[in-house]
Amino acid sequence: MTKYFSPSKLGFFDDSLKKSYDVAGSWPDDAVEITDVAWQTFLDTPTEGKQLGADSSGEPAWVDIPAPTTDELITEAKENQANLITSAKSEISIWQTELLLGTISDDDKVSLTAWISYINELQALDFSSITDEASYNAFVWPDAPESSS
Repeated sequence: MTKYFSPSKLGFFDDSLKKSYDVAGSWPDDAVEITDVAWQTFLDTPTEGKQLGADSSGEPAWVDIPAPTTDELITEAKENQANLITSAKSEISIWQTELLLGTISDDDKVSLTAWISYINELQALDFSSITDEASYNAFVWPDAPESSS
């Protein structure tokens, strides 16, 4: 059983299934034959910071994981922002009900106000300063108020 590697698909293919791939039109044009030793090597988990890639001859190789793009970093920041807002809204939900019913304590009213301010700070965040990993890691998030839990 011969094994092949496709650098464009970053996948391994078995020649015993080639006819099925050909019928489906999915056998990669760039498939290169690899040894069983090479195939076994790339079944293992890569070392930290590496991923499956291809060398200049199209053979499988462990390559550095590329740094995230600016768009990926901003998307991650926005997801974090949304999660923090959701958590904060969960924190204040009972106080909002108590406020509507007129049963909220003075201490809880102070806490509610602090959490609403925190949510407003989160919603106002500007991620335009995030351009690379260093600026993402240096981004300053507002501090959450003390939790009541």
